[in-house]
Amino acid sequence: MESVKFLRKAIIEAMSEHATYLAGSNLPQVEYQVLTDEKHDKYQLLAIGWDKSERIYSVIFHADIIGGKVWVQEDNTEEGFANLLLEKGVSKQDIVLAYFPDYHRQYTEFAAA
Repeated sequence: MESVKFLRKAIIEAMSEHATYLAGSNLPQVEYQVLTDEKHDKYQLLAIGWDKSERIYSVIFHADIIGGKVWVQEDNTEEGFANLLLEKGVSKQDIVLAYFPDYHRQYTEFAAA
């Protein structure tokens, strides 16, 4: 298990960089919000705004730190947020793809729990 402090930093950096990347898209009325609750280890990246007359409210990424591991609860990135965490130095053994049922996680290259 990697230190929780390191995991927090990696999550926040990856989310912030991805938010900056998305802000360069062609939807100027959409704001990308990085939400962090380090006390409870909850992290989200949201898209909020408008695309012409359509309201945009979307969870792009949601993760929790549970038991010293990053539990990816939701991932709507093209690259796969787990891959962005790997680039920050988080090991595969410390990332759980929680959006898969527990019996399926053993078949991924990441931690089962």
